[in-house]
Amino acid sequence: MKIILLEDIKGLGKKFEAKEVKDGYAKNFLIPKNLAKAATAANLKAIAQQKTIWERQEKELIDNLKKITTQLEGVILDFSLKVGQSAQSGDSMSVFGSVSASEIEKALKGLDIFQKFSKEIKKVEVLLEKPIKELGEHFVEIDLGKGIKPKIKIKVHSQS
Repeated sequence: MKIILLEDIKGLGKKFEAKEVKDGYAKNFLIPKNLAKAATAANLKAIAQQKTIWERQEKELIDNLKKITTQLEGVILDFSLKVGQSAQSGDSMSVFGSVSASEIEKALKGLDIFQKFSKEIKKVEVLLEKPIKELGEHFVEIDLGKGIKPKIKIKVHSQS
């Protein structure tokens, strides 16, 4: 059966592509879950119009995310951690606690940029392998979606 995909489906195809699949897969899974439509002449024409609108919206979204990226690259987030004397060597300092990805995400969502562009930014993923446990400046990459990943500066200083 020939179908038109309404969403990206891993291993099958991208949104708005026409594909040939087994009848049972289309009738019992894809169509009932609104993942696809039968590829009739009327549906193909309607999907072509929707695809044009969708492509325009995607381009606009990507342009807005790039604007956000330029604004984010000037952002510096400040975090403070407790610092104390190390028990093993009296002169070195130990940092107590860390700055996690969720703390950075929460701080980002509180910024004016995120309030202003809340419609464009569906989700933010902070790409941090492990929590930051050192004082100083760190650069952290965040994923805004659509392949746009700006880096922001994180400053970690000792609590007064």
